[in-house]
Amino acid sequence: MDRKKTTSSLTGGLLLIGMAILFLVKEVAFFPWILAVIGVAILPSTILKKGWQHSLTGSTWLIGLAICFYFNVIWPGVLILVGLTLIFEGLFPKIRGNNVFEDE
Repeated sequence: MDRKKTTSSLTGGLLLIGMAILFLVKEVAFFPWILAVIGVAILPSTILKKGWQHSLTGSTWLIGLAICFYFNVIWPGVLILVGLTLIFEGLFPKIRGNNVFEDE
């Protein structure tokens, strides 16, 4: 199985499982938690394609926005998310050029 199909399977599987959990747990609203499910589902794919920094940034924003909407703290939450983005950029500098894992 090639890497692209593997990452697509991981992302799709995590997305379906997360959506099923949202439907099963009646106390949890679909929105904003679907954002968190998408944030977790994209992790394997973006780690393999673009590296840790890009993956953590995207997932952190989606999960963070879900938390901000749930607790109704949009502006302080966005400031925290911008701060986390800057920290991730410092911890995981972008490598210009190639993907982290290239298919031969």
